Amino acid sequence: MDDRGLMQHAAEFPRELHPRPFARRVLVLSLTWNLGSGLLTWALQRAGGKGMPDYTLAEHLLTSLCVGSVGFALFGSLAYAGARQRWRRLADAPQRVHRHGLYGLLRWYEVVLVVLLLEPLVCVLGGLLMTSIHAWAWPAQPMPQPAPFAITLVWGYTSACLAGMLDYLWLRLIANEIRVETAQRQAAEAQLQRLQAQLEPHMLFNTLSNLHALIEADPQRAQAMLLRLIGFLRATLGASRTGAHPLRDEFERVADYLSLMQVRMGSRLQVVLDLPQALAGVAVPAMLLQPLAENAIKHGLEPIPEGGTLTVRAESRGGDLLLSVSDTGTGPRAASTATQAEGGGFGLLHVRDRLHTLYGLAASVQLAPAEGGGTCVLLRLPLQGAGAQAAPALAARKAA
Repeated sequence: MDDRGLMQHAAEFPRELHPRPFARRVLVLSLTWNLGSGLLTWALQRAGGKGMPDYTLAEHLLTSLCVGSVGFALFGSLAYAGARQRWRRLADAPQRVHRHGLYGLLRWYEVVLVVLLLEPLVCVLGGLLMTSIHAWAWPAQPMPQPAPFAITLVWGYTSACLAGMLDYLWLRLIANEIRVETAQRQAAEAQLQRLQAQLEPHMLFNTLSNLHALIEADPQRAQAMLLRLIGFLRATLGASRTGAHPLRDEFERVADYLSLMQVRMGSRLQVVLDLPQALAGVAVPAMLLQPLAENAIKHGLEPIPEGGTLTVRAESRGGDLLLSVSDTGTGPRAASTATQAEGGGFGLLHVRDRLHTLYGLAASVQLAPAEGGGTCVLLRLPLQGAGAQAAPALAARKAA
């Protein structure tokens, strides 16, 4: 890492090293641990523990809070200063924090040495603080006999070791959870990139195959189709590499593809696109509808001499976004038979895998008969927020 990169790295402290989150964490840990220690020492006294001071429960809690608060304040200040200094100096500081939390920036022998040297001072200062607070809070009651210094010291060392160990294990648990989430996210991203890399050549090869079949039959229409293909690829290939985009862009891409197919099929293909304005800005995965439209044309409408209508519709229901691609073609049974004969439904399988990777069980893909005949593929996925500056939706339209 060069000097400029090291300076930028030193300035970008993780959230755990900002003053307020660190102080809040130390305060919560201190109060929790001190209250627990006070209750434990009181329980040991009630059980007849030898050498334990004859305190009431309130006095046990007060002693534990005074000694523990001083200890956590001193140890926390030193750990905070040392961690921030190490973050500035160590080039691999982010990796250390990623593996071990803040303890990755501290050396274990330094922590042990600080505890050994500071704990006696903590016990003395905590005892003085407890005496002062007791004299101010309960002036009518006599001051109880202070606990023997040796017992306070042993209890302080034990509390410091247990608190440090539990805090370290807790931070390691959080770091492990973050690593697992990061690994899962990276695996999901790699899976999506692999699926996307399969989709783009598949779509392109199918379109070129259609163009090749049209060249001999109708060269003029083939030339028009080639011009549309150039524009379609220019608009689509860049958008397909984005993780997500507004639903209006997804409808525009599928509209470009269907216009391309209309050059080839002519009046045999009619298209209806229905996108409500309220859903135009909703974020969806890119290239989600085009494989389904391609399947509908190839397996549902092309086998019929008269062709038919392909409808793409979006709606919201019960907090979910419903996207449907339906055709008036051969129906799901005939389409499924043709798909299996050709080696499997790539488009439908691709969409199902992408939704499973992105949303898990929150998304689903259903293949069912359409109303009035034909096939309908229904996608259900969680409804994402629409942008405030949503552009006007594509109107429902029909193209001959």
